[in-house]
Amino acid sequence: MEGEKRATILVVDDEEMNINLLEAYLMHDYDIIPAYTGSEALEIIKQRTPDLVLLDVMMPDMNGYDICSKLKSSPETQFIPIVMVTALSGKEDRIQGISAGADDFLTKPLDRLELKTRVSSLLRIKHLHDSLLEEKKQLRKANEYLYNLMKASPIATLTVDSDQNILTLNLSAMQLLGYGMDELVGSPITTITGGNQLEFTDKKDYEICFLKKNKENTPMNVSTSVAEGDGNRIMIVTLQDRSELRGLFITPVKEEVSEKIDLDTVFLEKGSIYLIPGHDLADGYRLFTNLVKSGTPGLCITRQNPEKIRDIYQLTKTPMIWLTKNKAHGQQVIDPSELFKIFPTVFDFISKVNDGVILLDGLEFLSLFNDVRSVVKLMEQTNDTIMASSSRMILQLDPDVFDKKEYHLLKRWMKMLPLEREDIEQLP
Repeated sequence: MEGEKRATILVVDDEEMNINLLEAYLMHDYDIIPAYTGSEALEIIKQRTPDLVLLDVMMPDMNGYDICSKLKSSPETQFIPIVMVTALSGKEDRIQGISAGADDFLTKPLDRLELKTRVSSLLRIKHLHDSLLEEKKQLRKANEYLYNLMKASPIATLTVDSDQNILTLNLSAMQLLGYGMDELVGSPITTITGGNQLEFTDKKDYEICFLKKNKENTPMNVSTSVAEGDGNRIMIVTLQDRSELRGLFITPVKEEVSEKIDLDTVFLEKGSIYLIPGHDLADGYRLFTNLVKSGTPGLCITRQNPEKIRDIYQLTKTPMIWLTKNKAHGQQVIDPSELFKIFPTVFDFISKVNDGVILLDGLEFLSLFNDVRSVVKLMEQTNDTIMASSSRMILQLDPDVFDKKEYHLLKRWMKMLPLEREDIEQLP
């Protein structure tokens, strides 16, 4: 076909006339390489692997059977189709050729149509075989890539076969469970699941208790995915300690009550989220400070350094959580990639207080490390919980960070604070 690479055929015969005849028959469809001795043929094959070999049997230095046997015994050349071309037609000769690994036979004198038909058929089979090998090679590369990703993954991951014996586990899984590689590979998964087998299927986020090496029975969040590996079905299992998926535990502490500033225009209805769409980050903090200094239990989740906020607004007791990738000593911290921890943290606070207030400042930062849809989903979930509570939330947000559609998704069920600029500036 047009555009396809021409196949290469090595013709091995000690008679130049025979080579010329075969070349004349085949040169219009294939690239022909001549070789006049067995040793020359083997040397050519080392340099340039042909797609097929037409091999004469009777040659002075090495007969065709020996050459065929040598090629078929090598992993590099065993799949090259070899056609024995011989004047011999006896049964014993064919048996010897089959024993040497020959794929077909042609008897001299050659028939042109038969030659082209046999060659075309063998090359078609060779092409299909090469395609399968290439697919397996690519699949093996993909599996190796995935395995290397799994090894480097911070998520605890192991694989099991269809009999639920452990095949591999990465460093994170070893650290989570406390076992070494040699202690678990080859063992049934039931060794660490208290005798319970896993469902051999694709399944997300369900709980199973795993037995760590220190005998601690730990509830794990488990997700499984079935895949093909080296001709067998395997299951990839990811584990997360459920305690690590929870949010932070908050101990509500009230500030010392100071003189309350009464603002007729400032009233935050219970069960609502109020959006302050301003560029001045002080707006939300001033309002939050006024409320907590009036005796309302508060929680501040912020992108800013809590120590700086405490110093500016004189908040000495209100719990604060820093959205940062730095594990600050003495601070409660949520990594921005741990979006899942924010809602349970808010829920924990709300469940412990009556008439509380939460300031959330940092959605823009969270959107850098998470899909915006995930951030929107977090706020929808939070809103549902706030609505059913006696608390309220102040959301400090710069609308210019989000595009119009994203901003609309965030604000569509929130209330805009009915607060005039002069009212905000009166706040301490």
